[in-house]
Amino acid sequence: MKVLILGATGRMGGGMVKALKDSPHQLYALSRDPTSAKAEALKSNGATVFKGDFDDRDSLDRALSVGIDSVFFTTVPDLQGGDSDLRQTKNILDAVKAAGVKQLIYGSLAYPGTEEGFKTIYESLEPTNWVKLYFNRKLELDQLVRDSGVQYWTIIRPPSFIQNHVLPETVAFIYPDLPTKHQLKSTFDHSIPQWYADGSEAGKFAAAAVSDPEGLHTKEVKFGAEALTAQEVVEKLSQASGKPITLYQWPEEELKEALMTHPFHITCEIISKMGFDPEIGNAEKYGVKLTPISEWLENNKTGTWLSS
Repeated sequence: MKVLILGATGRMGGGMVKALKDSPHQLYALSRDPTSAKAEALKSNGATVFKGDFDDRDSLDRALSVGIDSVFFTTVPDLQGGDSDLRQTKNILDAVKAAGVKQLIYGSLAYPGTEEGFKTIYESLEPTNWVKLYFNRKLELDQLVRDSGVQYWTIIRPPSFIQNHVLPETVAFIYPDLPTKHQLKSTFDHSIPQWYADGSEAGKFAAAAVSDPEGLHTKEVKFGAEALTAQEVVEKLSQASGKPITLYQWPEEELKEALMTHPFHITCEIISKMGFDPEIGNAEKYGVKLTPISEWLENNKTGTWLSS
């Protein structure tokens, strides 16, 4: 099969490239700059890299014109309230349908909590609530994939990425005090576990869908490596870093401010109200082995605050 991986330099897409690099499938990717270091890394893993982006329909058509059988894509949420993710998704789906692609694999997210818990809290949110708007868009994009008309479709639903606690670009936005003050300032309910995984391992499930399009058709694959409370995350970070990390106890006024201004903290606080779904950790039935969180932290701490 010829497989086009859109977002191949991201966590999910990059994981898919890694999972398929030794397979008989021919891999293709799209990059704004095919000469960049990230694009060169894709080439070293056997991918052919086309120049283009999700907003450029002509570049999508050129990439698909080689006879692509399967397309993986994911889009980045527009945190400024725009519609770039919706526009790009429609652009990709239109190009996929025009090219007669047989299989579509979409990297979405695992909706938090139980089905009933998510529905209850989601429906109770004000129409202008940031989290309501975020999930509105996610639900809309999921439905576009279901209604795309392709022969086979699969939606991959990863949980929270453990990378958010480690990699510089996410730590700076979400947990800026973690590298310097060794404090985890989490607005998740500290008593309720959340599912975590290495985000790139979503690519293993996408690769499984490529290998078995019919078997995973209409499947919405939720997965998680480990369910951890905030305190358990702190303990694993402490072990990996060799530093005494503490779980921050928010003063009331500071917490109130964070829940009014920071989109990630707002989201985590609301997610906690949706409950906990113990059924997400089901990788085995798809033949996928997930990396334990402590192992991932140990293997990926070089060049991050964990090793500084």
